Parts: sequence; structure tokens; C-alpha cells
Amino acid sequence: MELYIYEDYKDIFPELTGRELTDELIRETLVMYGAGPCSISRTEKGKPYVETAGAGGEVHLSVSHSGPYFLCLIADRPVGVDVQQARNTGTDRISRRYFTGEEREYIERHGEDGFFRLWTRKEAYSKYTGLGLQEILKGTQIINRDDVEFFDFQLEKGIYCSCCMKI
Repeated sequence: MELYIYEDYKDIFPELTGRELTDELIRETLVMYGAGPCSISRTEKGKPYVETAGAGGEVHLSVSHSGPYFLCLIADRPVGVDVQQARNTGTDRISRRYFTGEEREYIERHGEDGFFRLWTRKEAYSKYTGLGLQEILKGTQIINRDDVEFFDFQLEKGIYCSCCMKI
């Protein structure tokens, strides 16, 4: 598993925006990863995947962006990544709606820091499964899972990240 982090990513290809910018950053990352020329496609839920890879075998990826950061996680098995810049989001309301009781207790103990730690995990897990927002909306628990492993960190104060990968 390799994580590529781009800061001020919109300045890398200033003529591109949206999906075109995302796809170009993915292609550039795949070259650095050593995957060779690849074609990017998307699932019906919008998750990008590698259509053709070089001789390196199966390549899985996940992307996320928030604030000035764009992240691309690449591995030989399904993965998910999320980056989230902390902001005032009504954490209590969101927690009641999308988090399990155990997760809400965690957030009560850890405050806003705990909320963003768990939210990035939920988003990374939803990207890992490929189900996207559906996983979050149905309140899938992400604490104490034994099917995946999470790697949580902050790029800087207030920029939360989580990577999710099958154990």
C-alpha cells in the first residue's frame, strides 16, 4: 500500500478541474507507482478503478481531496482513503444520524477530534467497499472491525486522514 499526497493540487494542472483533474492526478500517481500506462474507469457509484495495468498485476486505488490536499492510495488489494479538513459541521446532529451508539460514546469522550477521526474512517471504509455514501447512511459501525485495518493520522492540525485496507 502506498499513499501519495499532493498539496495545492489544483496548481499542478491549473487548466483542469473536477473529474478531469482527478483522473490526471490518478494517472500521474500510477506512473510514479510503476503501474505503467493505465486507463481509468469508474463504477456506477463513481469510484475510480484501473482498467488496464502494466505487468505489475492487479492495482486498486482510492482518492480523496479536502482543502489544499489530494490523496491517492494504491495497493494490490481493495483500499479506501479519506481526507477531511475540520470545519463546523454540526457534529452532534450528524453523530445522532449516522453513528452507532458505541461511536457516539467515543465522540463524547474525544470531542470534535474524535468525530473527525471516525468520520474519515467511515468515508474510507465506504470507498473501500465501493458502496460510497450508502455505507455511511446506513450507519455501518467502524469501531472494532475485524475485517479491515485503519491507519489514522493528521497531515497538519485540523486535516484528518484515514486509510482502510482488508486485513
